[in-house]
Amino acid sequence: MRNPRLYRWTLANHKTAILLAAMAMDFLLTGVDVLIAHSESDFFRWELIPLVYAPCAVLAIVVQAVLPPSGVVRRTFQVVMWSGVVVGFLGTFLHLTGNATSGPVALHQLLVTGSPIAAPIAFAGIASFALASERHRGPVRSSKLLDLVGIGFLGAVLAAFFDHARLGFIPWYTLIPLGTGALATVACFYMARRRQSRAETYIFFSVLTLSLLVGFLGFGLHLLGDLSGTETIVWARLLYRAPLLGPLLFSNLAMLGALAMLPETDDWSVTSPSSDGRVSGEGDPPHADRVGNV
Repeated sequence: MRNPRLYRWTLANHKTAILLAAMAMDFLLTGVDVLIAHSESDFFRWELIPLVYAPCAVLAIVVQAVLPPSGVVRRTFQVVMWSGVVVGFLGTFLHLTGNATSGPVALHQLLVTGSPIAAPIAFAGIASFALASERHRGPVRSSKLLDLVGIGFLGAVLAAFFDHARLGFIPWYTLIPLGTGALATVACFYMARRRQSRAETYIFFSVLTLSLLVGFLGFGLHLLGDLSGTETIVWARLLYRAPLLGPLLFSNLAMLGALAMLPETDDWSVTSPSSDGRVSGEGDPPHADRVGNV
């Protein structure tokens, strides 16, 4: 039997802190991934921008989560997160222009064989998730976060498509993340717009579990591919061949989808006000009712 007092302490009162902690970890891991990727080109031109931004974003989130609420802390957090949105779109633009040349460029070279155009936008996605986690509460927050997770799955599918297209989708199992990712995308958008039944919630968590497992499976396959044909560990192959952290994006998004569905039954007393003093979602029905009291 569920202990109501423990339930309120672990979920309702601390959901915002849990979400922000997840975003800090995402920024940290994304920074490590970018460090590995950009080290191959010796941090050419603007490639230091995301490496400088990532620790700043982590620090801003930690300060927002730990320090007592204040206008200065909150505005600083928002500025840093909106800067992450800019960094994400700027990185995508720079990757596209870097793939192009002065003459006509084949679409295959622009989107597939060059720098990954879908990778930098991860900064914009993480920053948007952090902003929504801090600003909104209740069913409004859950819906917005599920929309963002759905967009994230769509981006992960595109990234996997362009990456695996370099191999001509051989072997066949390189198509698996495309199918499961598309399914998770549809599921997130569906759940964000409906008053779910208990059965729909269970199905949704099954889809997330499938994406979680596919991410771990992809990590293992990428690791085996990097180690194949070698008697010792060749670090250059681990760092620059099949990206080890790439498949884990599906696992990460699955966990974020689950966090978005956490109930907030008694979270109204720990909300952060918006600029007009009102928290978005305040007064709406409890999220636990919306998802079948899971």
